[in-house]
Amino acid sequence: VAFFLNSFMLHFIDVCVVANTVVMFAELQWLGSVSDVSLGIGNHNEWSNADVIFQVFEYIFPAIFLLDLALQLYAFRLQHFNSRFNILDTTIVVITTLEAFVFTPLASKGGNVAVFRLLRLAKFTRALRAVRTFRTFEGLRV
Repeated sequence: VAFFLNSFMLHFIDVCVVANTVVMFAELQWLGSVSDVSLGIGNHNEWSNADVIFQVFEYIFPAIFLLDLALQLYAFRLQHFNSRFNILDTTIVVITTLEAFVFTPLASKGGNVAVFRLLRLAKFTRALRAVRTFRTFEGLRV
């Protein structure tokens, strides 16, 4: 399992991190487009079905990152936490997974105010996902 994680899975996760970052930027662009439409200065037909596509990505990426974390913990056990970056990565994966699979469904069902506050905090940590991208480009430093 460790060989699989350090060879194939490492590159796959790097590609997923970059793809996730690109999707987050595209989603921000789409949200700007939706705001333009609400202000009467844009055309909403440019992004047909974007909301569904972004919702699908909101479940796919956390699931992939959670699977990677589970495999890392299985292969390396407590040694996984020897690196501060792995601790940060684990925190980001846990929070984004909770956001996607717990907080968002609770909030959509009319949860209490505390859940909405936790959801806002979890959404803030989404920005930290971009930090994972830096690991991908670490080898490009001069």
